[in-house]
Amino acid sequence: MSDFPKAGFARLLKFFESNTDDVVKLTRAFGLATKIHKGQLLNKSEPYISHLVRIALILVEELQMRDPDLVCSALLHGASDSIQDEELKEYGERVYSTVRAAAGQPSTEQQFAALSKAPKDLKYVKLAERLDITRSIKNQALRDKIIRFKDETQKYVVPIATATDDRLAFKLSVALYELK
Repeated sequence: MSDFPKAGFARLLKFFESNTDDVVKLTRAFGLATKIHKGQLLNKSEPYISHLVRIALILVEELQMRDPDLVCSALLHGASDSIQDEELKEYGERVYSTVRAAAGQPSTEQQFAALSKAPKDLKYVKLAERLDITRSIKNQALRDKIIRFKDETQKYVVPIATATDDRLAFKLSVALYELK
């Protein structure tokens, strides 16, 4: 594993260090996500867990959201199909329902229609995820993919972000602009 996931998680924990229960809960979620995603790569080179840590950092550092349940949901949402109900319920009902709701929809339009009606926790996790992907995709050489992604984000995701949190909508718009 590269150094970022551990270093990023350490940065994340600093915001919760005054509450031992939160630190334990977040550490368990990070450990479970790391175990489930071991060996999985994003864009053929980066550990998938790095993406999940960046999503959590967007919520905590950039949006100043100090909610351990939301952060656990961000760390675990990519493993919805790999976590048993009993294990996930140990994190509480909010985390359980957010992670279960994160399972993908069959088509893009259905996916974004469901997201627009989703609970706020899921919106924050999925919008922070989209922001991270938007920031990361600019380093890829697949121009057609970038154009499709940018159009899809502008059409479906920015309106959801605007209705959810102006700060997130602004950050997403800046990241889209930087894609050029």
